Amino acid sequence: MLIRALIVFLAVLNLGVAAWWTFRADPMPPTPEPVPLGVARLQLVSEQPPPAVDDREASGNDVAAPEPVEAVRCFSFGPFDTDAAALARTALAPMVVRIVPRQQEEGETQAWRVYLPPFADADDVQAAARALSEAGISDMFVVRNGIEAHSIALGRYGSETAAQRRVAALAEKGFNARLAPIGSGPARVWFDVDAGPDFDPARAQTAAGASGHEQIECLPTP
Repeated sequence: MLIRALIVFLAVLNLGVAAWWTFRADPMPPTPEPVPLGVARLQLVSEQPPPAVDDREASGNDVAAPEPVEAVRCFSFGPFDTDAAALARTALAPMVVRIVPRQQEEGETQAWRVYLPPFADADDVQAAARALSEAGISDMFVVRNGIEAHSIALGRYGSETAAQRRVAALAEKGFNARLAPIGSGPARVWFDVDAGPDFDPARAQTAAGASGHEQIECLPTP
């Protein structure tokens, strides 16, 4: 009799547990603890949103960077006294692609000089000097001051023919040197400029206060 009662009790108990498990309410989600200000909550990789796709990547087309303006004409402006040269350069610089100062003595030609025109800064001219040295060229002088600062002097010659031979020899080694006459008179400053298609030389001459200008051959960079 006792065993029968125990079996009935266990059966009722099992039915009660089954009924509670079937009809119980879902447990409330745990309340997240507040995160201190300025501290980001850790996220699982699966919780992170997908990365945004750039419209240019989605279309497969890249937006090209604007190309620099190409010089199509070159001019020389001058001559300027040393005091007026700085103001003239400031006026010309925004109008042109490149501006190269050139100091030249007036009067009867006494000799010719060969040089690399001024570089952008001291680092560039030092790099050029190293390249010249590595090419076996030792007779050079780096100009550090004056209107032609950051240029490299490559020799003085008694005739234009000798200077041209020097320029040709340097060109064979990859250096675009220039030659200029050395006169017997006082030194004046000229600005050789590389200009774009919309450049107005007459307006530039007026802005720079130059007494004249002439169109010249566009020369390569050193």
